[in-house]
Amino acid sequence: MLIIEKDIELRRVQESLQSGDSFWIPIYSDPYKHYTNNSISFVYIYSIAEDLDYILPFHHKDCINLNIDHLNDLTSPNDIYVLAKKRFAHFYADNCYDADLIAWWQTHKMLPLDETNTSAHDIWNRWWHNETNTHDWLPITKHIERCISMRKKFMEFYNTFDKTLAFDAYESLVIDNFYAIERSGLQVDYTKFINKFKANGIHLDKAYTEYNIYTTTGRPSNKFGGVNYAALNKEDGSREVFVSRFKRGMLLDMDFDGYHPRLIADIIGYDLPEGSIHEYFAKQYFGKKEISADEYEQSKKITFRLLYGGIDKDFEKIPFFGKTKSYIKKLWSDFKKNGLVVTPYMNRPLYKACLHDMNPNKLFNYLLQASETENNLTMINEVNGVLHQYNSELILYTYDSLLFDYDINDGRELILKLQDVMSQSNKYPVKIKAGVNYHDMIDMTSRLS
Repeated sequence: MLIIEKDIELRRVQESLQSGDSFWIPIYSDPYKHYTNNSISFVYIYSIAEDLDYILPFHHKDCINLNIDHLNDLTSPNDIYVLAKKRFAHFYADNCYDADLIAWWQTHKMLPLDETNTSAHDIWNRWWHNETNTHDWLPITKHIERCISMRKKFMEFYNTFDKTLAFDAYESLVIDNFYAIERSGLQVDYTKFINKFKANGIHLDKAYTEYNIYTTTGRPSNKFGGVNYAALNKEDGSREVFVSRFKRGMLLDMDFDGYHPRLIADIIGYDLPEGSIHEYFAKQYFGKKEISADEYEQSKKITFRLLYGGIDKDFEKIPFFGKTKSYIKKLWSDFKKNGLVVTPYMNRPLYKACLHDMNPNKLFNYLLQASETENNLTMINEVNGVLHQYNSELILYTYDSLLFDYDINDGRELILKLQDVMSQSNKYPVKIKAGVNYHDMIDMTSRLS
């Protein structure tokens, strides 16, 4: 173990990084602050080829600290695996992989690090949870003890992992784009936010999100500071607190219309017509050319019941559902025979050994959620490419919708560009709402068509 306390000693670390892959653990000064409002206490680096550990202190009280500006001087031609890369990307610009991803790719779970805390960590966090930057004061020896335990857990998965092109593509697309959303933050009405959510996760009139991509299906959760941003209540005033950061700005909510049926159609190779999906199915359910408003609502309920609960035999005669049921049957057969299936868009494996209490329709729903995320992130990557040229920002992702903080100075052309990218040239129709806050929004779809 080498503790690097002089900038000139970083040369030794740089040389070590040339020898092979490495594993990095950034320890942040405050365990409860968002990374956009935090500092790095120190970075633990393990050179896998040399079997050598380094500590690079930047804010820890037990050490002579280095200049954080020199962190980005460390580069490697080999693979760098970082614990929680999405957070670390705020401080470190070079290419690296998320260490949790190699565990999740194999087991559909994050690295099992819950038991790596020392008793000192447990006591420290319990006694000083109301204080700031407590990790700067916790003895460095205890931090090192925990880092070594985490490194051992990581190496168990590293030693059994074969990196694929699918893994590379998934890593860069998913993690980098969720980081781009997180760092934007959501502008808030400070008083309303405090009244509604207390001071949780707010800094300088912005609230920050943190997406957890390591769910079983890959469909991310999104919580920070006790606020569930993936399920903000539409009725209790929660959404009113979010406003535009621009002097001439508004919030734009773009969501897909009939997204899952169209996504399924893409997967199974079925051509759905333009226009209302629910009207299309209602005509087949009720055998009518014209349907009532009540039949339209019934159609929505029937469709969702069939897709998520299983397709009744009576509905197999409808071509879309017949073809979907055949797909589900084949999916289940392949799953049992091969011990896995892969997602249609990014070829991520879903292993039978890691998925418990499965049945054909549950597997289909898992695959649908994974496909939703992968298709969305491909689209979001294009969206972020468009936004580079404008002031407006993507600030929130919630499964079938994107929320933008829109600068009116960017003009109507930006809205149309975003709509085209999201809809993939109208393959997935998009509805657009706009408002001064996330609650009081008006449908703008017809005005922009």
